[in-house]
Amino acid sequence: MKKVIEKINEFEKNGIKDVQLIALVSETSAEVVFYGIIDGVRYQSNNMVEEGKIESDVIDGFYNEIVELVRGDKKFDSEKMNIIKADSNRCKVEYDEKRCKTYKIIKEWEDKLE
Repeated sequence: MKKVIEKINEFEKNGIKDVQLIALVSETSAEVVFYGIIDGVRYQSNNMVEEGKIESDVIDGFYNEIVELVRGDKKFDSEKMNIIKADSNRCKVEYDEKRCKTYKIIKEWEDKLE
């Protein structure tokens, strides 16, 4: 999943620092959430759009690119929910059942963010 790290580094050139991302990707579904710092303030990705910090098409494009990279990676398991936790330096891959509780996984990840 080295390409996910590369994509985060590329994305940070939009003026967003310290991107921390989680992606839950299966063969048929995907959810991507990230946090980043803009002008010294930490925002959740959807709030960046709502606050007018970045255009929605930029965020949507980033989400789509992450999903494509995950599905195209040799570590992708089409029989599972692939859970990717990444920042600009590292990327961790975990697996769960396809019907796992995605909200709970994301909430637990958010609670552990620095």
